Amino acid sequence: MRAAIVTDPGLRREEAWAVSAPCKLYLTHRSEYLVLRDLCVAVRDRGTGAWQPLHVAACSHVLGPLGASDSPLPAVPARLGERLCLYAAAKRIMTGPIVAVEPATGPLLREADRHWRALFEPEDPRHTVITLTMKP
Repeated sequence: MRAAIVTDPGLRREEAWAVSAPCKLYLTHRSEYLVLRDLCVAVRDRGTGAWQPLHVAACSHVLGPLGASDSPLPAVPARLGERLCLYAAAKRIMTGPIVAVEPATGPLLREADRHWRALFEPEDPRHTVITLTMKP
């Protein structure tokens, strides 16, 4: 996600947001998928509004909408009612039907980036959302 954000040195960080690649928000009944070009960079639960950084679709490659035979149609834009097919870690992920497609707004990108950084670049390395389970 960081590579997609271009800033103007004359602006404060919170004002300096411009996306250098197409970025869309795909909404299904349960989730929102923030897609930058062909990469799903963030997933948010529509019921709670909570970002799900460890969602299986986060950081996955968008293959395209599913065709009639449940195979992805690359290079075809997804339309309402279709399901997106994503690829991550040798597994195909299929979303629910798309109910809306919206452009990604500056506030949405800032919020997604803030959650991304909290997860992967915490201010104190001892404090992160990621926890590992260890046997005693």
